Amino acid sequence: MLRLFRLAQREPRLGLLVLDNLVTTLGASFTLLALPFLVMRLSGRALDLGVTAAIETLPSLCLLLFFPRWLDRTDPLRVLRRCRLIFVGINLAICLLTWHGAMSIGIVYLAALIGGIVWAIAFPAGRAVFPLYVRKGLVPAGNAALALISGAAAVMLPLVAGSLVLGTRGDEGLAIAFGIDALCVAVSLPLLVAIGRRGCIRQTTAAVKDRDVVNAASTIPRRFYAYLLVSSLIVFGPVQVLLPIVLVERHDARYLLAYVAQFAGIALASSLDTLAGADIRQVIRRILACWGVAVLGYLTLATSQDLLPVLLAFFLLAAASNVYGIQSQSWLQTTAPAHRLGQEMTWLSATTLGATPVAALLAGALVDAFHIATATTVIALGIVVAIACAAFRRPLPAILKE
Repeated sequence: MLRLFRLAQREPRLGLLVLDNLVTTLGASFTLLALPFLVMRLSGRALDLGVTAAIETLPSLCLLLFFPRWLDRTDPLRVLRRCRLIFVGINLAICLLTWHGAMSIGIVYLAALIGGIVWAIAFPAGRAVFPLYVRKGLVPAGNAALALISGAAAVMLPLVAGSLVLGTRGDEGLAIAFGIDALCVAVSLPLLVAIGRRGCIRQTTAAVKDRDVVNAASTIPRRFYAYLLVSSLIVFGPVQVLLPIVLVERHDARYLLAYVAQFAGIALASSLDTLAGADIRQVIRRILACWGVAVLGYLTLATSQDLLPVLLAFFLLAAASNVYGIQSQSWLQTTAPAHRLGQEMTWLSATTLGATPVAALLAGALVDAFHIATATTVIALGIVVAIACAAFRRPLPAILKE
């Protein structure tokens, strides 16, 4: 944290972006906990939770398919500010309707659709803003700081939000949770304005004199996104559903320490050096190494459900997931040319944000069909097959040569 404060003093834009992430993460933690409670109170069916998640994530895939270059023709920071304004309106409307008992599952679906469309634009826009307003050398450190903040929030904030939601009668606690999210997003708007006033560091499309030369020299290989997609679908996506299942099955408060183990893994990942300026071959090698660590985590979880093996498993999975995430995102943000950042971040959004719910759905189906030990073994074998395909289906140098 001391290093982060020093970096923020050297680069005020980085400090403002980290503060923006902290504020919005605080608000989002309340909505992420309150929304499932609201859906279950309205319909009582777990299926509606899956439908809501699917509605929210579908727009990101549509954006990639039909408008992949749209963000490259706009100012990502301005787009992000407008998306935040819409988020304030959505959350405030849900807050008021919930407070007055006027919510219905249909309104939830409508809010999820509008929010999903806005989020499909806001997520890649936010990822594009970071390398445009922060010097390349500080992008990896900034991503590591954001990962650490998100990890701390994942451990602490659900306890606070849960106390609010469960500690009030009726729907008042849910309404307050959505109101807090709206307030946090509103607070983030002046921060974005302050970032914009300090000016953009990297050149935008208008400043690029020879687009053909730049395109030929710095196009991101699409194979890179294939590795991201496999990471989301098979390797790291199932983790978000496995931990709640373990907690429910064991029904032991000691297993909540798994969240602390995950935070320890995130802290370790954020302290490692990055390969932001590396060759694509080095980045892919590190991704495959993270897959190997994930195999160890899943096999540890498969062999024993006792406390210590479970803690070790989720530590390994969190460390591997965040090393992969920080490394791949930092490399992409610092390698992609400024005039293509919007398109590349849209690909990133679709292969990560859009694919993760599908991974959770598949993992849940595996656990329903088999015991969790068998399901985690199947996932581990799937990762081994993916590593083998990357290494042996074609010679490794040929695969890594872009």
